[in-house]
Amino acid sequence: MRARPFHFDHESARRWRVRAAARVVEGFMYIRFVTPEPANRRRGHYGLFAPAVSLSYDSRTPKAHRLAIREELDWFNANLPIPSWRSFSVKSRGRYYDDGICWFRDDARDMVRHAFILKALLDDLGIPIGRLHTEQPGQILYRDDWQIVAKPEAATPVRWA
Repeated sequence: MRARPFHFDHESARRWRVRAAARVVEGFMYIRFVTPEPANRRRGHYGLFAPAVSLSYDSRTPKAHRLAIREELDWFNANLPIPSWRSFSVKSRGRYYDDGICWFRDDARDMVRHAFILKALLDDLGIPIGRLHTEQPGQILYRDDWQIVAKPEAATPVRWA
């Protein structure tokens, strides 16, 4: 019997690391803030930051709200890491798609507190923001101490309720 030459399968190693990461964070609750605006391919709805950024630059937004929103966004920019664009990508049929969506970890109390402040500011301006939570966010593509990016599965709540 001839020994097979060793071949390191990078894709299998990546899948194993993702499965191992998912096991490590089992039992966490994840929180996501969403708008009623549906996103394109992701089967879900846009998050909290897109309308906040838009309103912070819109001259029709009252100045006090613009400043308060900008202050919250500046806080997030200083304290929340921004995942690379590759963290959102999932390869399917030879193409990459931005299927990943962000969730706050439930133990990231400061992040969630500031997200609620931003939600209140947007609600005050007539932009409804809903809140989703789950223990099963899907396949985890990125993780840090405050958030994850996950590709949702069929059971993952991603839509405005």
